[in-house]
Amino acid sequence: MKKVFFYIEQYQMIKPDDRVIVGLSGGVDSVGLLLLLKEYQTECQKKSPEKNSFLLEAVHVNHQIRGEEANRDETFAKDLCESLGVSCSCYSYPVLELAKKQHLTEEEAGRMVRHRAFETQAKKAKETVKIALAHHRDDLAETMIHNLVRGTGIGGMAGIRPVTEINGISYIRPLLCVEKEEIKEWLENKNQLWVEDSTNKEASYTRNKIRQNILPQLKGLNEKAVLHLANAAETFLMAEEYIGRNADMMYNRYVICKKDRTIIKQGLFQEDRLMQSYVIQRAVSETAGKKKDIGMLHVKLIQELEKKQSGSRISLIYGITVWQNYGDICLIKGELEKKSEIELKMEVFPYENMQIQEKKYTKWFDYDKIKEIPCVRKRQAGDFLTVTKEGGRKKLKDYLIDCKVPRQERDSLTVLADGSHILWVVGYRISEYYKVTEKTKTVIRVHVKGESEDE
Repeated sequence: MKKVFFYIEQYQMIKPDDRVIVGLSGGVDSVGLLLLLKEYQTECQKKSPEKNSFLLEAVHVNHQIRGEEANRDETFAKDLCESLGVSCSCYSYPVLELAKKQHLTEEEAGRMVRHRAFETQAKKAKETVKIALAHHRDDLAETMIHNLVRGTGIGGMAGIRPVTEINGISYIRPLLCVEKEEIKEWLENKNQLWVEDSTNKEASYTRNKIRQNILPQLKGLNEKAVLHLANAAETFLMAEEYIGRNADMMYNRYVICKKDRTIIKQGLFQEDRLMQSYVIQRAVSETAGKKKDIGMLHVKLIQELEKKQSGSRISLIYGITVWQNYGDICLIKGELEKKSEIELKMEVFPYENMQIQEKKYTKWFDYDKIKEIPCVRKRQAGDFLTVTKEGGRKKLKDYLIDCKVPRQERDSLTVLADGSHILWVVGYRISEYYKVTEKTKTVIRVHVKGESEDE
């Protein structure tokens, strides 16, 4: 099984001083993985005796489902580790109870508790931790078929990755380069026993149906079917990684992440549709805070929304609200909130050619040009701005449209007004007419309360 060692090194799965924690169920796959890693540890020590080899231990998780059989598996895992001189930590969880309580399938709950056990064990280590899982080539083929049947893209066809990271912990799969029969034959030649999980024989789970019915038929058509699927998965993985790198650059170019929303710029929708889908899917995932169940349906809904009129909106998974804003797409988690009322602080004093710095929340105006008492309010019909030094005017409504201010936000904006003449659209521009000049004798300084004087 030297090819497993080569596969480990090909993907740089294990480095000296790493702590490798094997997920040990007691089945043929995990037993094979533990023994192979024990041999690989010995070989690493022989090759470089001057270096510290990686540390090896195991974690066994009892799902409390199969009664005495589950207890038998736990005892077997402990005894095997003791015979190999490997530390074994056992965890026990009421999976059926957790599945019911959290509205999960038994498979999902089982996966959840295994990750919980791995993370708990990893936190105890001072070294860099790698969680070694016993997925093999048959599992890779099953995953590809499963993903294809339920609907997937290039990433799903890549199947199981050799190395992944979840919650800051690396998960490695050294056996993806071998088939189950190879592992079984290798253990039999060593006269090494393992235990069988009776639930693996049940055809009630989707994966078991693929394992027991579909894969054997594919192997009947071509005995190398699993190998060919694995080779295809490797090609899909390379394609996924290449597209992913380009999608990252495109994401940085077209997506703006603000405190309260994510904005996809209109330019993205001129790019290739495949690249659009990667960027959109990531934007939705970032807004949701998770990737699960976000797929092509949501991508297509956003692509269709981009073609509709400004202000059109849709609701997506996880309570995400999406709307079209003059070609840009805006996403928030939850409903659009009305902005709280803005208060302005005003000071009037003589102007003596002092330097005026441009600030976002502080503006200066020529007080002598103001005809009425400045009024802080929302926009009204007839409001206008002076937009050129020559006195050219523009309706406030037209100005906001030109600035691509979303329709649903326009009525919540605060303005400082001299009658219908707008001095300042807070957050946007001030009127050219009221700007301070060399002829100004008195100024009014206006600052947004609660905001920094330096901004």
